[in-house]
Amino acid sequence: MISSTAAGRQAEVGLVGYEGTNGIGEILGGPQTQLECLVQVTGNALQLPTRVLESTLASNPDFKAVLLRFVNSFVIQVSSSALAFATFPVAARLARWLLMMQDRACGNELIITHETLATMLGVRRAGVTLALQDVERRGLIAKRRGAIILIDRSGLEALAADSYGVPEAELLRTLNIDLRQRRT
Repeated sequence: MISSTAAGRQAEVGLVGYEGTNGIGEILGGPQTQLECLVQVTGNALQLPTRVLESTLASNPDFKAVLLRFVNSFVIQVSSSALAFATFPVAARLARWLLMMQDRACGNELIITHETLATMLGVRRAGVTLALQDVERRGLIAKRRGAIILIDRSGLEALAADSYGVPEAELLRTLNIDLRQRRT
Protein backbone atom coordinates (compact mmCIF):
# COMPACT_ATOMS: atom_id res chain seq x y z
CA MET A 1 0.00 0.00 0.00
CA ILE A 2 1.46 3.30 -1.12
CA SER A 3 0.74 6.77 0.22
CA SER A 4 1.28 9.85 -1.95
CA THR A 5 1.59 13.56 -1.36
CA ALA A 6 -0.12 16.17 -3.54
CA ALA A 7 3.29 16.85 -5.10
CA GLY A 8 3.63 13.20 -6.13
CA ARG A 9 6.08 11.89 -3.52
CA GLN A 10 5.38 8.28 -2.67
CA ALA A 11 6.38 5.65 -0.15
CA GLU A 12 5.09 2.28 0.87
CA VAL A 13 3.23 2.45 4.17
CA GLY A 14 2.09 -1.15 4.46
CA LEU A 15 2.50 -4.54 2.89
CA VAL A 16 -0.23 -7.17 2.67
CA GLY A 17 -0.09 -10.66 1.25
CA TYR A 18 -2.11 -13.81 1.71
CA GLU A 19 -2.42 -13.06 5.44
CA GLY A 20 -4.67 -10.03 5.13
CA THR A 21 -6.62 -7.55 3.12
CA ASN A 22 -6.73 -4.00 1.98
CA GLY A 23 -9.86 -1.94 2.66
CA ILE A 24 -8.90 -1.14 6.25
CA GLY A 25 -11.15 1.94 6.25
CA GLU A 26 -14.17 -0.09 5.26
CA ILE A 27 -13.45 -2.70 7.95
CA LEU A 28 -13.37 0.07 10.53
CA GLY A 29 -16.64 1.48 9.22
CA GLY A 30 -15.16 4.50 7.54
CA PRO A 31 -14.65 5.61 3.95
CA GLN A 32 -12.29 3.99 1.50
CA THR A 33 -8.67 4.83 2.17
CA GLN A 34 -6.72 6.97 -0.24
CA LEU A 35 -3.89 4.46 -0.52
CA GLU A 36 -2.76 3.06 -3.84
CA CYS A 37 -2.47 -0.71 -3.85
CA LEU A 38 0.28 -2.15 -6.01
CA VAL A 39 0.52 -5.88 -6.72
CA GLN A 40 4.19 -6.89 -6.66
CA VAL A 41 4.10 -10.67 -7.00
CA THR A 42 2.02 -13.11 -8.98
CA GLY A 43 -0.76 -14.95 -7.25
CA ASN A 44 -4.47 -15.01 -6.68
CA ALA A 45 -6.64 -12.57 -4.79
CA LEU A 46 -10.29 -12.40 -3.91
CA GLN A 47 -12.42 -9.30 -4.33
CA LEU A 48 -15.42 -8.54 -2.18
CA PRO A 49 -17.80 -5.68 -2.95
CA THR A 50 -17.96 -3.12 -0.13
CA ARG A 51 -21.70 -3.63 0.40
CA VAL A 52 -21.13 -7.39 0.88
CA LEU A 53 -18.29 -6.73 3.32
CA GLU A 54 -20.44 -4.31 5.31
CA SER A 55 -23.39 -6.71 5.57
CA THR A 56 -21.08 -9.62 6.48
CA LEU A 57 -19.38 -7.57 9.18
CA ALA A 58 -22.80 -6.63 10.58
CA SER A 59 -24.11 -10.21 10.61
CA ASN A 60 -20.99 -12.20 11.50
CA PRO A 61 -19.21 -11.08 14.68
CA ASP A 62 -16.57 -13.82 14.39
CA PHE A 63 -15.58 -12.64 10.90
CA LYS A 64 -15.47 -9.06 12.13
CA ALA A 65 -13.28 -10.07 15.09
CA VAL A 66 -10.77 -11.78 12.80
CA LEU A 67 -10.61 -8.78 10.48
CA LEU A 68 -10.17 -6.41 13.42
CA ARG A 69 -7.28 -8.53 14.73
CA PHE A 70 -5.71 -8.26 11.28
CA VAL A 71 -6.26 -4.48 11.28
CA ASN A 72 -4.50 -4.29 14.65
CA SER A 73 -1.51 -6.23 13.32
CA PHE A 74 -1.48 -4.01 10.23
CA VAL A 75 -1.39 -0.88 12.40
CA ILE A 76 1.58 -2.39 14.22
CA GLN A 77 3.24 -3.00 10.83
CA VAL A 78 2.61 0.60 9.73
CA SER A 79 4.02 1.86 13.04
CA SER A 80 7.08 -0.35 12.62
CA SER A 81 7.51 0.98 9.09
CA ALA A 82 7.38 4.58 10.32
CA LEU A 83 9.99 3.78 12.97
CA ALA A 84 12.21 2.03 10.42
CA PHE A 85 11.93 4.96 7.98
CA ALA A 86 12.89 7.40 10.73
CA THR A 87 15.70 5.51 12.44
CA PHE A 88 17.27 2.83 10.23
CA PRO A 89 19.72 3.24 7.35
CA VAL A 90 18.55 2.35 3.85
CA ALA A 91 20.38 -1.02 3.80
CA ALA A 92 18.58 -2.15 6.97
CA ARG A 93 15.22 -0.95 5.60
CA LEU A 94 15.95 -2.82 2.38
CA ALA A 95 16.73 -6.00 4.33
CA ARG A 96 13.47 -5.59 6.27
CA TRP A 97 11.47 -5.09 3.09
CA LEU A 98 13.06 -8.09 1.37
CA LEU A 99 12.25 -10.29 4.38
CA MET A 100 8.65 -9.09 4.45
CA MET A 101 8.27 -9.76 0.74
CA GLN A 102 9.83 -13.18 1.01
CA ASP A 103 7.39 -14.01 3.80
CA ARG A 104 4.52 -13.33 1.43
CA ALA A 105 5.98 -14.32 -1.96
CA CYS A 106 6.84 -17.91 -1.08
CA GLY A 107 10.25 -18.04 -2.69
CA ASN A 108 13.74 -16.64 -2.78
CA GLU A 109 13.47 -14.63 -6.00
CA LEU A 110 11.69 -11.28 -6.09
CA ILE A 111 10.99 -9.65 -9.43
CA ILE A 112 11.30 -5.91 -8.89
CA THR A 113 12.93 -2.87 -10.42
CA HIS A 114 15.16 -0.34 -8.68
CA GLU A 115 12.53 2.32 -9.37
CA THR A 116 9.79 0.36 -7.60
CA LEU A 117 12.14 -0.42 -4.72
CA ALA A 118 12.90 3.29 -4.40
CA THR A 119 9.19 3.97 -3.97
CA MET A 120 8.82 1.15 -1.45
CA LEU A 121 11.70 2.48 0.64
CA GLY A 122 10.96 6.17 0.17
CA VAL A 123 14.40 6.98 -1.26
CA ARG A 124 15.90 8.02 -4.57
CA ARG A 125 16.80 5.30 -7.07
CA ALA A 126 20.52 5.99 -6.49
CA GLY A 127 20.02 5.22 -2.78
CA VAL A 128 18.49 1.86 -3.66
CA THR A 129 21.39 1.05 -5.97
CA LEU A 130 23.91 1.78 -3.20
CA ALA A 131 21.94 -0.23 -0.63
CA LEU A 132 21.60 -3.19 -3.00
CA GLN A 133 25.35 -3.10 -3.67
CA ASP A 134 26.03 -3.05 0.07
CA VAL A 135 23.70 -5.97 0.79
CA GLU A 136 25.07 -7.94 -2.18
CA ARG A 137 28.66 -7.28 -1.07
CA ARG A 138 27.75 -8.84 2.30
CA GLY A 139 26.66 -12.00 0.44
CA LEU A 140 23.03 -11.72 1.50
CA ILE A 141 21.49 -11.34 -1.96
CA ALA A 142 22.35 -11.71 -5.63
CA LYS A 143 21.03 -9.34 -8.25
CA ARG A 144 20.12 -9.79 -11.85
CA ARG A 145 18.25 -7.43 -14.12
CA GLY A 146 14.80 -6.88 -12.65
CA ALA A 147 15.24 -9.43 -9.86
CA ILE A 148 16.76 -9.96 -6.44
CA ILE A 149 17.60 -13.42 -5.15
CA LEU A 150 17.69 -13.82 -1.39
CA ILE A 151 20.66 -15.96 -0.39
CA ASP A 152 21.12 -15.56 3.37
CA ARG A 153 17.92 -14.98 5.32
CA SER A 154 19.58 -15.02 8.73
CA GLY A 155 22.08 -12.43 7.48
CA LEU A 156 19.21 -10.26 6.24
CA GLU A 157 17.50 -10.61 9.62
CA ALA A 158 20.71 -9.52 11.35
CA LEU A 159 21.04 -6.51 9.04
CA ALA A 160 17.38 -5.54 9.55
CA ALA A 161 17.91 -5.86 13.31
CA ASP A 162 14.79 -5.05 15.29
CA SER A 163 13.13 -3.23 12.40
CA TYR A 164 11.81 -6.66 11.37
CA GLY A 165 9.77 -9.13 13.38
CA VAL A 166 7.34 -7.22 15.59
CA PRO A 167 4.37 -7.23 13.15
CA GLU A 168 5.16 -10.82 12.17
CA ALA A 169 5.08 -11.89 15.84
CA GLU A 170 1.74 -10.09 16.27
CA LEU A 171 0.21 -12.02 13.35
CA LEU A 172 1.39 -15.26 14.94
CA ARG A 173 0.10 -14.25 18.38
CA THR A 174 -3.34 -12.95 17.38
CA LEU A 175 -4.21 -14.87 14.21
CA ASN A 176 -1.90 -17.90 14.41
CA ILE A 177 -0.39 -16.97 11.04
CA ASP A 178 3.29 -17.84 10.77
CA LEU A 179 4.54 -16.08 7.65
CA ARG A 180 7.80 -18.07 7.78
CA GLN A 181 5.97 -21.31 6.96
CA ARG A 182 5.04 -20.05 3.47
CA ARG A 183 8.51 -19.06 2.25
CA THR A 184 9.10 -22.04 0.00
